[in-house]
Amino acid sequence: MDDDNPYREPAIPPTSPRQPEPDPPAKLAWYDQVWLALPFGLVAVGGAIGGMCGGAAWALNQKVFRATKHAVLRYVLTGLISVAAVIAYWILAMVFLAMLRRNA
Repeated sequence: MDDDNPYREPAIPPTSPRQPEPDPPAKLAWYDQVWLALPFGLVAVGGAIGGMCGGAAWALNQKVFRATKHAVLRYVLTGLISVAAVIAYWILAMVFLAMLRRNA
């Protein structure tokens, strides 16, 4: 049998250094989870628009909270994101209501 056949699997696979798998993100304490999930309160107030703003703020809060090393800055930034979500909800709700009133 000819060993130069390009369609045949090699007997010994080429060795490559294995890349270490990244560590899974550390679990957050319950009070951190509650703090990050505060924007979900917009769902109760604003339905679908509130859920959209609250869900986006929660996802952004998760990323910022895990990426920021300074403890106080974590809470300040995620608090500002939550406030921005409330403002975005209010603006979107006003636009939606204005559109409804125009068509009525």
